[in-house]
Amino acid sequence: MSAPQGQYGADPPPYPAQQQPYPGQQQPYPGQTYPQQPYPGQPYPGQQYPPQSYPPGQQFVVVQQNSQVAPNTNTVLAWIACCCFFWPVGLFAVIKARKAETAIAQGRMSDASRYGEEAKKLAIAAIIINVVLAVLGVMLYFVVPLVAVAAGY
Repeated sequence: MSAPQGQYGADPPPYPAQQQPYPGQQQPYPGQTYPQQPYPGQPYPGQQYPPQSYPPGQQFVVVQQNSQVAPNTNTVLAWIACCCFFWPVGLFAVIKARKAETAIAQGRMSDASRYGEEAKKLAIAAIIINVVLAVLGVMLYFVVPLVAVAAGY
């Protein structure tokens, strides 16, 4: 079916302007107009607010952060001793370094310092043990064959 000519081809006529009030708004009587309502008061950009004051006798709580410097946990040294040197002792150094980090997180700086120093001592012990074992290994590798050759074996 085809549409009748002129019914769909042209633009529809514009709607007439509506003069109805918003809901809740009264309609003026004929010949009566409402005065312009003042805009609700808002502060101007340059307006300053009064400074806030606290009522007398109010108590204040001041929280102060711990100003102590966190002690050295020697974590890097402990991990190097564990991974590159004598790992059984180095593992204990890593455990002590982790305890030092936990103590710092809990705010116990004296315990953290003690654990950090223990981690450092254990890491140094792991390094020394590894060096001593390396020297003994080299001596056994070279000295035992020389003694065997000298003894005639």
